[in-house]
Amino acid sequence: MYMPFELPAKKETRGYDRSTADKYTAGQEWFFGVEQVPDGATLAMEEKIEGIKEEQTIDTVYDLGCGSNREYLRTWLQTSGARIVTGVEPSPHMRTLSERTKKEGEPINVVDGDWRHTSLPPESADLVVSRFSLHHLSNIGEGYAELARILKPGGQAVISLPHPEYCRAELAKEKKEAVEGMP
Repeated sequence: MYMPFELPAKKETRGYDRSTADKYTAGQEWFFGVEQVPDGATLAMEEKIEGIKEEQTIDTVYDLGCGSNREYLRTWLQTSGARIVTGVEPSPHMRTLSERTKKEGEPINVVDGDWRHTSLPPESADLVVSRFSLHHLSNIGEGYAELARILKPGGQAVISLPHPEYCRAELAKEKKEAVEGMP
């Protein structure tokens, strides 16, 4: 079933690319009618989280740029064995869509924020995860500074980057070249 909606009025960018985020938001109504199959990135993240769980207790998980699919938050909860999972999402529309699939009593919540401004307490996360949201960040240094602020000492982050073909296509539009890896 298709339900029309209006994109929210443009606001301060808060450190991510609003036009790219709006492209993703526009498809979310359709997305809920599609059977979800774990992608390779999610499976790799689950494997990494299992390894972290063997080395340390994971009590609190934050998902930066969680989007509207609450199933990923449930995946992190189940995989990590955490007491609570909090999703951080800048789009009011995506947060509303996430609320549609909320289950009574589950230890999952979704709050307003982005990579630069989470409003989460300092040194409060045992694990921070992020699936395909880092590319929305206009200043990666500010995003990593916020990540360092919210991680507990010894806490870890598992971050999945966008598919390389997506990056190449987006960069090609700006007549830029994709560079693999870090120097």
